[in-house]
Amino acid sequence: MRVDVFVVGDNEGYVVAPSDSWLPLDEMRALGALRFGWTIDTGLAMPKLDWRAIGNDIDARGYSIVASTDVSGLLAIPQQNLPAIYPEQHRPMAA
Repeated sequence: MRVDVFVVGDNEGYVVAPSDSWLPLDEMRALGALRFGWTIDTGLAMPKLDWRAIGNDIDARGYSIVASTDVSGLLAIPQQNLPAIYPEQHRPMAA
């Protein structure tokens, strides 16, 4: 799933919502200043957050709020740490 991450105030927290979705204006005003931060594919995100709970929040209300201390979980895994598929490591399966 691709999600947009919005920064609340002065990096006080983050709002996570599906990409290109509408956020409820009244609820976002209650949070204070909100600005777009970045978009991330959750499959490439750092595995430091409970993405299942975030998904449940999104299903229930259309967005999730993440604490500012969890920003590292909202970032992509550095490319050098992504597993690469090398053909020589994968033998053909017998029929």
